[in-house]
Amino acid sequence: MDDREDEGKTMPAQSSAAAGGQEAGASSAIGRRLKAYYDDVASEPVPDRFMALLDALDAADSKRTGRG
Repeated sequence: MDDREDEGKTMPAQSSAAAGGQEAGASSAIGRRLKAYYDDVASEPVPDRFMALLDALDAADSKRTGRG
């Protein structure tokens, strides 16, 4: 086989393995960034207005079911 015949051709096993490695690296980087973002958001306090709404919903549920 001539070297010129192989120009422009890639072996599927090699190219898919390289692509898989790149995808895994990109996925881990995205995962790390999402986790850091989520950790920041999760550590923020719940707004008072939202807590008041949750309390009102709990009270309405208790009243409806006869608990409390």
